[in-house]
Amino acid sequence: MNIIDLSCADQTVVVDAEMSVADLQQELEEHALMLGVLHDPASSMPLSDLFMHGRHNMWQGSYGYLRDQVLAGNWRLANGKSIDTGAKVVKSVAGYDLTRLLIGSGLRLAKCNTLTLRLRPLRRELYYYRITLTDYLTYSHYELQPMSAIADGHQHIILASHFKLRRDYLEVVDCELGSRTSLDLLRKFKDAPGLTAMSSRPDSPPHPDFDWNSWQYPSSAINDFALPHFEQLCLALCPNGERFSIE
Repeated sequence: MNIIDLSCADQTVVVDAEMSVADLQQELEEHALMLGVLHDPASSMPLSDLFMHGRHNMWQGSYGYLRDQVLAGNWRLANGKSIDTGAKVVKSVAGYDLTRLLIGSGLRLAKCNTLTLRLRPLRRELYYYRITLTDYLTYSHYELQPMSAIADGHQHIILASHFKLRRDYLEVVDCELGSRTSLDLLRKFKDAPGLTAMSSRPDSPPHPDFDWNSWQYPSSAINDFALPHFEQLCLALCPNGERFSIE
């Protein structure tokens, strides 16, 4: 469970799919490279879990969806046969992109043996800004292009950017080296009642007291966290309605 091949010049790496995200990031830092994914150093999540289960990339504003990080792979099918898909280049003209069919399939179609991943130059400087939910929905896609957007309460969003942003509607929160603030916000977001990331976006709750946080037991949480704000947060954090999971 380690790096099989690393090309610093091409910014690509071939890895065992069971290698943990944290271990990969740690080794890449020695080469001034990184995977364009926000990760928790304390997590032992393997790369296969990250890429095969349709998770949300908190840095998709700068680096795209998780499927955009995968260039190729080696897979074992149900009959025991191994196949290779994709190519070790950012843009491939090999025809139908079978890799993207398998990525996010939850191991229902094939087991992932190795992954060829696209890397990014290591950038440690991060600037954080607070913005109202209304302004974020208005400006983010056109002007801000943040690395990540994380809920801070039900009416504000914290943006992370590699660049200093000068906008009247932004409040400066922090400037740091590394992603400590992003990880703290993720944990806060995960633990807050009614604010936990959703695995889908239903149009309406099944009953008035439905607990958006647990998806199982009725509670008063929905009364404290107004539905309109919740729906807006869904739209802001998952604009394409993709599954949103946090480890």
